[in-house]
Amino acid sequence: GKSTISLGILASLLDAGYSPKDIAYIKPSTQCVAATLTARFCESNGVDYVHIGPVVFYRGFTRQFLDGEHGTSDDLVGKCARAVDKVSAGKRFVVIDGVGYPSVGSIVGCSSADIAVRCGARVLIVGKQGVGDAVDSFNLCAAYFESRGIPVVGAIFNKLATKGLYSIDKCSVYIKRYFARNRPHQGVYGLIPAQDGLASLAPEETCGFTFKHPDPEGLVLRVEGMSEDERAAVDLVRELFQTHVDIRSIIDDVKAREVDSNIVTGVHALRALAARPLSALRAPGSTIAALVGLTWNLSMLILGRSVAFIRSRLASQERTLHSTLRQTS
Repeated sequence: GKSTISLGILASLLDAGYSPKDIAYIKPSTQCVAATLTARFCESNGVDYVHIGPVVFYRGFTRQFLDGEHGTSDDLVGKCARAVDKVSAGKRFVVIDGVGYPSVGSIVGCSSADIAVRCGARVLIVGKQGVGDAVDSFNLCAAYFESRGIPVVGAIFNKLATKGLYSIDKCSVYIKRYFARNRPHQGVYGLIPAQDGLASLAPEETCGFTFKHPDPEGLVLRVEGMSEDERAAVDLVRELFQTHVDIRSIIDDVKAREVDSNIVTGVHALRALAARPLSALRAPGSTIAALVGLTWNLSMLILGRSVAFIRSRLASQERTLHSTLRQTS
């Protein structure tokens, strides 16, 4: 359901007042080379998109990599990061679609976590239905990203039943209760009910593998616009998001965690520099930029935490003063 959720976010951003020129969509690494509805939505609405990124895990790719083909892990992640940077130019919000579960691609050192670190991305996890399975799966996925220091802002839980023991209403209570107790800094941005009308989208996310990259020259592949049936499917996704997803909180929380993700990217750059110090001589500009960026983001993080601390202290003192006044009166 990741691509469908990506589609819903893009449509919701347009509904929230973002211009098509302000947003973009990219799937930097993929197993699927079909033209997805998300790509056709972007084409029809003037949104920049790259639905087949520079890394395609086609059949035999990982064996070829382990045999010494396709360069290094850093080469693969670098291609993905440059593709993200290119489509992000001048944008306010970019949706980076993941591939499979979080560690897909780790065998070649190019998982969604590797790409997120390099790009300074924040992560929104698409969760399962149920309660125990939904939360346990979220924790497993979140831990993979968090082990790298990547900010996980929260989750949208998808395809929940509309009735019965695992209905969306019953599951919502317990999932939100768990997050409030154990992950208070991450959001449950929505729980979306299963819809028969979206069943036709499923084949796009489980499409067949290929035996080669369809765009070896790195050109931008275009797709056709949406059909009337596809427009109806998009309208249904848009309606589900309007009813069940808090897109404004997603936007706010992604912005709030920008400094955290930039620090992760800066630390990664410095670690790479320490591993290959001679690269600093070959690209001194990049080294200086990484140092300046890391210093700036650390300063902003310290300033932000200091302001938050001062605010909490003032609020505490204000509560104490109000309590004292009540007692004296």
